[in-house]
Amino acid sequence: MSIDPDMKQAVLDLYAEDPETAKKQFGDDPFELKNILKYWVRSKNADLHVIPTDVIYMTIDKDAVRRSGMMMATDSIPDRMTISLKGKTALYKGDLMILEMLSQCNWERPIYVAVSVGDENYINLGDNTITEGLAYRITPFTTNQEGAKNFDTKRTYDNVMHRFKFGGASTKGVYLDETVLRMCYTHRRIMARLAMQLVSEGDDKKAAEVLRYTEKVLPAYNIPHSYTSGSLDMARAWAAMGNNKEAMKLIDQLWKNSTQYVTWYVNLDSQQFALSEDSCYMHIYILNQLLQLGSTIDEQWGSKKEAVLNKMLDAFQAKGGQLGAEN
Repeated sequence: MSIDPDMKQAVLDLYAEDPETAKKQFGDDPFELKNILKYWVRSKNADLHVIPTDVIYMTIDKDAVRRSGMMMATDSIPDRMTISLKGKTALYKGDLMILEMLSQCNWERPIYVAVSVGDENYINLGDNTITEGLAYRITPFTTNQEGAKNFDTKRTYDNVMHRFKFGGASTKGVYLDETVLRMCYTHRRIMARLAMQLVSEGDDKKAAEVLRYTEKVLPAYNIPHSYTSGSLDMARAWAAMGNNKEAMKLIDQLWKNSTQYVTWYVNLDSQQFALSEDSCYMHIYILNQLLQLGSTIDEQWGSKKEAVLNKMLDAFQAKGGQLGAEN
């Protein structure tokens, strides 16, 4: 289904010139989701199989939103939801399916997408989602605006602590292939984010419970700690609660991991290093993040590690590496 926003003005002109005919042909509001689906997407006239706008609106049944049980992301429920199609030239079957579900669910039947799915796969609705564990719930709220909430701490905590099953990932010696490890990293990131959210809400007890449970079900001996697995956020959460021992334990593991990578990269020949420069720089960036956090906990540790990092920076630049603004 193609998208042609250039047609929008022609539609508006028709409503201005002959409103009765226009309403009979395209409904009271031509850019309302149900009318787009009824009069354009499902039209028997092939010439109308196009979406004549890059902004679709959906009137919100506020009582249905309240009955749905979803977290109220803002103090008030919006009158309508804006669905932006900007940047898109066409919608495919999956996109149209989501629009159909939105038009029919009336919010009482929740619509979820996995956190591992990029928002380009659900029609730019990433700004309307609330995290409820490993899934984003599509809501009528614009959750990326200032003051809005986009993380349902209560539901995520219940899912993580009482509903998730980890399939023996803590069994010593069990083989976890690359695909399973990525999923474990996703779980750890969500759990780390939950802990950080709980800390921000002043519930240190539950935050510590989540972090200890994370180490129990996703232990480092099977699922090594790494920056991409949310381990730095775990360290930040421990530090925010004043548990510097646990924070430094994670920081030291992450530091060792990244210094090994940087050391390996800077010892490659020039051609191989040029191909790996971005990856090397990423680990230098990680080390800088670790240094900032670790120094607030232990100044002596920070002074020693700063000297180590400076030597690695010198080696990186001597090899031809270019530093970004972060450093």
